[in-house]
Amino acid sequence: MASRPAVSVSILLLAAAAVGIFLPAGGGAASGSAGSSSYTGSEKCASCHQIQYKGWVKTFHSTVIQDVRKNPSAVMADMSDPDLPFIHFAIGGHWDQRYLTKLDDDYYILPRLWSVQSKKWRPYSTYGWQKRPYSKYCIGCHSVGFDPKTKSFAEHSVGCESCHGPGEKHSAHPGKENIVNPKRLPEDRSEEICASCHVRGKDLSGEYFFPIGYSPGGVLSKYLVPLEKNEGENDNVAIHRIWDKWKADREAQARSRCEVCGIHQTAKPQGAQISVDAICMSCHEYGDKLSAHTHHKADTQIGCGDCHRQKNPDVNENKENNVHSYSYFLIHPQGCWDKEVQNRCGACHKDKTASWAYDIVLKWKKPVIVDH
Repeated sequence: MASRPAVSVSILLLAAAAVGIFLPAGGGAASGSAGSSSYTGSEKCASCHQIQYKGWVKTFHSTVIQDVRKNPSAVMADMSDPDLPFIHFAIGGHWDQRYLTKLDDDYYILPRLWSVQSKKWRPYSTYGWQKRPYSKYCIGCHSVGFDPKTKSFAEHSVGCESCHGPGEKHSAHPGKENIVNPKRLPEDRSEEICASCHVRGKDLSGEYFFPIGYSPGGVLSKYLVPLEKNEGENDNVAIHRIWDKWKADREAQARSRCEVCGIHQTAKPQGAQISVDAICMSCHEYGDKLSAHTHHKADTQIGCGDCHRQKNPDVNENKENNVHSYSYFLIHPQGCWDKEVQNRCGACHKDKTASWAYDIVLKWKKPVIVDH
């Protein structure tokens, strides 16, 4: 996990406040105001749907954009560079994190991003970054109910209503008829909810890089023109072709990871007394090939948790004993290097250095070092 220089950021925040850099609440391109909209906000949804809300909070959708005024610790980057402009918002934080600074009356993504894994700055979309305002390139998919006329929105995140549509009526009079449930939609309409942000395109005016006016359950092609269309292809066909490819690519990545490790979809052992190794081995059927996987001799007393880091208990919250909520693996794209490996080796090989661990693992897997 990358360090979070909360102290240095706090200093920046105080300095900014002193010179009045911050906007008042509700002002500017990235302001939030439910106003007369029909949205109610994810926190209101939580009053009835607490389990779903608690699950959503743990997703990257909930933290796709974070206001560093409210949460300075959201910034993961090293902010010691005096040439960095003041940062108002942080975007993402899984593989990398991007930052919004303010120029005139809009926000812009800095031409450098923070690589979470390597803890380094890397160039990002450096050419013409000052010509891509957040309000026209990004905010429609980072907020709920964005209004281009007022540059306001109901919620600054990929919230409940991003997928379920406006929930004010449902909140006042709960019922199936006044809220969108993607599961009850035809498959194409349901998938278009995801495609509305995961298919790159422009609104009908060509001014915004997201579908203005689209609401879950609607026909996406009435609001979005894909950037990549084959000859003779209409918008609807292009949207679904691109979405299917996006979805298939990610499923293929997941399957390949499973196949490489020998994971099978079998019944998982349940119960509080089941050991970590038993849960792992219910899917990872290594059998007599386990030593080949661990790169340790067969008689070595080594468990899964000796190499694979277990997530924090709060992340492993598992009230229903659903083994899928256990996450013993820090999943990375194939071939990348996880520096945590060096730390795990050192837990047993205390007389060895991190560079020794790196060299050893490199001989095993020859991973491609990906700077993310």
